Amino acid sequence: MYKELENEGIVEIIMNRPKKRNAINKEMIVEMSDAFKRAEENENVKVIIFSGAGSCFSAGHDLSPDEEYPDTCDERIQFERKYYFDESMYIRNIRKPIISKVHSHCIAAGLALASVTDIVIASEDAVFSDPVVRMGANSQELMFLPWLIGEKKTKELLFTGDAILANDAFQLGLVNKVVPTDKLDQTVMDMARKIAHMPPLAISLVKESVNNTMDIMGYTNSMKMHFASHLLSHTTNEVQEGMGKSKRGNLKEFFERRDQNFI
Repeated sequence: MYKELENEGIVEIIMNRPKKRNAINKEMIVEMSDAFKRAEENENVKVIIFSGAGSCFSAGHDLSPDEEYPDTCDERIQFERKYYFDESMYIRNIRKPIISKVHSHCIAAGLALASVTDIVIASEDAVFSDPVVRMGANSQELMFLPWLIGEKKTKELLFTGDAILANDAFQLGLVNKVVPTDKLDQTVMDMARKIAHMPPLAISLVKESVNNTMDIMGYTNSMKMHFASHLLSHTTNEVQEGMGKSKRGNLKEFFERRDQNFI
């Protein structure tokens, strides 16, 4: 959903699958891409707000059985490169500032999308997690956590799949601010208005300089290397057993059956 605030220079792009907890599928990615391109090309837009409708920010990729995913390695690589990796990096490199407005659950791919934006403001009820290793895969498509919270905490969170609460995320540097839930909308809007009053060219140059600084330290190359490893992890027997197109059904039942040996 694309919501432009008249005379404010601010656009809000909203993930709008509330009945699915904003689980991300191909259709949503295409719609988001179109919305971000529209905002980028509109000279009147100074700031972009990114949010999720309904009960939470995003539950991550839509892994329900009725969603179509490629089944061959070649198709999977092309699909994930185009719709996951390239689109996420495109959002990261848009020259306009993007503020993520996060409430409740922000999981895996949803966390990745929030983390490639410039500023993340979360409500007190926000919960962040990347439990993808539980499915047998090497995290999700972007390995951003070491750049934000450091090596040790990244390994702990990815090894265990544990979630972190909003205040802990703030202390780790994963989010910029944590505010009461009923103050989230206003806090984000205040920040957006403040940035929108800054010289837009200067803001775009600052963002590009910061991103270039990160790239000189290896940010983008590390993302590419991780993405290749992530794709490789999709070929393991365990992932094929639980996530293969012909077998993907009730994941909860699959995990319970698989994990009996560890109980």
